[in-house]
Amino acid sequence: MFYKPRFLHRCWAFLRGHAWIPCPICKRRFGGHERIPGAELWITERDSVSVCRRCIDAAEETNAANGYPRVSRRAATSAGEKPTSAS
Repeated sequence: MFYKPRFLHRCWAFLRGHAWIPCPICKRRFGGHERIPGAELWITERDSVSVCRRCIDAAEETNAANGYPRVSRRAATSAGEKPTSAS
């Protein structure tokens, strides 16, 4: 997957007022505009942090090993509403 140079993403994040944070898994910085809904590393049942696009699979494996999340933010019901439970 082609990844644009980081300085372009950093400039865009600062110009648009997005966060510029390190990924908790690989420590590489990424912008809030690159965030994908559901791409999170859960710390507790109520707290999670975003991960970069390259670490989505690692985050999902870690979440599954720890039993998180209890609610899926990626899934949707047939009516287009978010489900109340992943199970």
